[in-house]
Amino acid sequence: MLKKIWVLVALVASSFSVLMAQNSTNFNFPVDKFDFGVVDEPNKAAHTFEFTNVGKDTILLKSENVRASCGCTTPSFSTEAILPGQKGTVTAEFNSQGRPGAFHKTVTIYYKDQVAKVLTIKGIVEPVVAGVVVTDAQLKKSPKIVLEKTTINFGKVEKGQKGLYSVKVTNAGKDTLFITKTQAACSCINYKLLKEKTTEEVKYILLAKSASLQLTYYPSSDGFNRDVLVLYTNDLTNKRVPLYLESQVVETLKQNSIIQEDKGVAPFAK
Repeated sequence: MLKKIWVLVALVASSFSVLMAQNSTNFNFPVDKFDFGVVDEPNKAAHTFEFTNVGKDTILLKSENVRASCGCTTPSFSTEAILPGQKGTVTAEFNSQGRPGAFHKTVTIYYKDQVAKVLTIKGIVEPVVAGVVVTDAQLKKSPKIVLEKTTINFGKVEKGQKGLYSVKVTNAGKDTLFITKTQAACSCINYKLLKEKTTEEVKYILLAKSASLQLTYYPSSDGFNRDVLVLYTNDLTNKRVPLYLESQVVETLKQNSIIQEDKGVAPFAK
């Protein structure tokens, strides 16, 4: 029994040490996660993360300090000495060749024999498909999707709760508009297409009409979150439309679990 207790204590201490290593680091990353949305195969997707040296020592990164989780991801970084108060960068580049589907990769920064930070990139690789020739006549008769906005900031979100937001979708084209499917690199977004000013679900939007795209967002990580929901449509000029969902996850909110949006208040409820 005593042995089991000591094993449990050791595991807790180990986890606490890793947590403290990431919380007491000299590296301050305002953003440590990035969602590319859709990446067309065989393109490479790269994102640069910026950090500030908030410690008292000079930071000098070397190759052994920055490691990717797989050979498909190549990290690069500031090689010059970074004095206290100065900024540096770490770039993660993902090679999508031969990797269709969702991906989730990390770049880990080791410093002074500790895990200083784990950076995350994710997205969806769209496989190569044969091109389809579209005539001018088809383009003129095509539906046209118009979104009220493509970036939605939910503000501060209490940990473990969800956010609701409705985006107006208009068909400004010449034929019925369909959202044929959606994709996201996370399982944190749900949606319903509702008839405008009702709770009735619809499958399409007639020409010159609008509908409400009701989004339910479950940001999963502490701190800044940015996730992408990709809408696939029968709009011949805009077959793939990204929606960017952003939030700042906090432990608790001083007031009730609500956020203020452009057009009112969006409640949170689990």
